[in-house]
Amino acid sequence: MRQSGLPARNAWGVAVALGGILAAACSPPVPPAEPEPAAAAPPPEASRAGPAEGPEELADRRIEFPRESWAAAGIAIEPAAVGPLEEAATLTGRITLNEDRLAHIFPLVEGRIDTVLVGLGDRVTKGQVMAIIQSREVGQARLKLVQDRLALGFARRKDQWHDAVAENTALLIDLIRRETPVEEIETQLADRPVGEHRDRLMTAYIEAGAARKNLERVRPLRSEGIVGSRHLYEAEAAWDSARATLQSLLEQLGQDTRQTAIMSRQAVQELETRVATDETALEILGFSPEEIATIDAAQGEALAHCPIEAPFDGTVISKDVALLEHVGPTNQILGVADLGTVWLSADIYEEQLPLVATAGGQKVSFTSDAWPGETFTATIFYTGDIVEQESRTVAMRAVADNAAGRLKPGMFVRVRLPGASRASVLQLPRSALQEHEGRSFVFVHTGDDTFERRDVTLGRRAGGAVEIVAGLEAGEPVVSGGGFALKSRLLAELLEE
Repeated sequence: MRQSGLPARNAWGVAVALGGILAAACSPPVPPAEPEPAAAAPPPEASRAGPAEGPEELADRRIEFPRESWAAAGIAIEPAAVGPLEEAATLTGRITLNEDRLAHIFPLVEGRIDTVLVGLGDRVTKGQVMAIIQSREVGQARLKLVQDRLALGFARRKDQWHDAVAENTALLIDLIRRETPVEEIETQLADRPVGEHRDRLMTAYIEAGAARKNLERVRPLRSEGIVGSRHLYEAEAAWDSARATLQSLLEQLGQDTRQTAIMSRQAVQELETRVATDETALEILGFSPEEIATIDAAQGEALAHCPIEAPFDGTVISKDVALLEHVGPTNQILGVADLGTVWLSADIYEEQLPLVATAGGQKVSFTSDAWPGETFTATIFYTGDIVEQESRTVAMRAVADNAAGRLKPGMFVRVRLPGASRASVLQLPRSALQEHEGRSFVFVHTGDDTFERRDVTLGRRAGGAVEIVAGLEAGEPVVSGGGFALKSRLLAELLEE
């Protein structure tokens, strides 16, 4: 509502001024066909359909604009029409390499070129060896793998031995605890490895058995008075000592064998990790698992050979390497490209963007002076997202089949952009479009002095017309000129609220 005390004429001037400021701060609208209107006679109080609650409530708002002010504001109305919308363009393009099938080959290691097996223009297949580098780094990595594999083999055999000793020692301890006769123990463990534990345990077991038998012999004699108390005390002491020694050995050797087996397994795991690390290091250098599996010390000098292989089927397009030359990871030595397909590159001007805005997968045709009378086709797969500031163009890329090899990278061609559909579409002049906070809208004349703000969804553009995808019906009267005055009035009223 207007502030109390202000005349209607002053309020109208404030509304127009504030509307101009808001319009400049927001995204600029699509320029109208007519110039900005001159100051109009102050209109009467404007009314709207329903209260506004914020910028998002601008949609479908209605305003009144007196008919006597239309001429001064440049208001023009025309119905939304259905008609054909088409535009095509021809521009200059260039054939380039398919960057998805292009490889600049740098060695992963330092070394000396030992052999070069390809030349410029040679066709290569995936995995084909193109050069061989004599590399100290590769040789040392392979020798370390050989050494660690050998140590792992020894550790595994040793671990098997320790597992067997631990298992048989545990059996021997169990037999001794059950007081199994010595002859039976020797029979059960005759062909099983027990190591040094066998002698120590069996000796202590036999001594303990002898001490017990001696005690059993002396006790009756002492009861009958045949021997003195001293002999009984000595027999009991000998039995207690032998029994304690045996028990201590049983506990100690049982623990020792288990600990030895654990340490043996840990040693195997450590060597397995080292071998896996060695193999991974060679895989990083480009060796396949099959090549790594066949590495052997008997290969001699060949252990230091690092082959450079083709990454895919293609053609050698660059070669910067010579025999005995020192190379490293910073030196490009070869370039390989798959020329079976090429890219068509072109720069699209801003006004031509609608022709390719949704052209992904669409065909374009082009011709070359090298092959007069012949038309080639390519499939668009990319249109740039950024407008180049100086040329005001957007990059377009399309892929073309080149199985015959007639399209040479660097060749200039003439490209015809696909035209928009010839089918009739709902369209408006560009001057009818307004914009606020990134949303496009128009003003629809609803009768008398009333206009409704209507959000619309835009489609393709051609010349001075734009396709309306949603938001309008054919035949609805739309403000095609002077919409800026209506927009200023709408924003001013919103600000007054």
